[in-house]
Amino acid sequence: MNDSEIEVVWQCDCALAINKPYGVATQAPAGIDSVETQLIRQLSRHGEYLTFPHRLDRAVSGVLLVALTKRAARLLSGQFATRKTAKHYVAVVEGIVETDNQADVRWEDQLLKLPGKPQTQVVPPNTEGAKQAITDVRVLDQYPDEDRTRLALRPLTGRMHQLRVQCASRGTPIVGDQLYGASQSIQTDIGERILLHAEKLEFHNPSTGRRETAIAPCPF
Repeated sequence: MNDSEIEVVWQCDCALAINKPYGVATQAPAGIDSVETQLIRQLSRHGEYLTFPHRLDRAVSGVLLVALTKRAARLLSGQFATRKTAKHYVAVVEGIVETDNQADVRWEDQLLKLPGKPQTQVVPPNTEGAKQAITDVRVLDQYPDEDRTRLALRPLTGRMHQLRVQCASRGTPIVGDQLYGASQSIQTDIGERILLHAEKLEFHNPSTGRRETAIAPCPF
């Protein structure tokens, strides 16, 4: 990870939201740099409580909540578990996604984690161990010359690699996401990235209960 500070986009007395950089894991084993270790240094929280109520994949950037107390962690985790948060992503995918009048469409799939691999796949209904994945999708722009489409994605569930595998299963993998069939990777000096960004997150303030919105504008 580079040495620049992680941007804080929202905060209260017991939690904050950051703009997670791509190319770095949210958490990692001891001795490996991560968002967690950099935040501990940046916030001078050595030996103090700091945890993540949710995660973003290493290659993904955007809004990530950080809890600074056990109570905040419990309340925020509960919001994700009961779908009281609203997550808004932007993605650029390979291929042209067609929708009627740029209206929202809903993708519903059954996902199953592949044994022994950090990967999931779409499987038929009633497959043992599969979990439902639901995402609302809107086409933001189409780039015929590049054979790409810009999408707004709002996942209503939180399955592993949900957006990545749902895009790929429709023949339109996220640009750079070779794990799920993209034609090429995107390598940078701070690590691999894919064109998927968590642009906005709506949640309830764990101190006041007030509805809040944290925003990290999409960089691509």
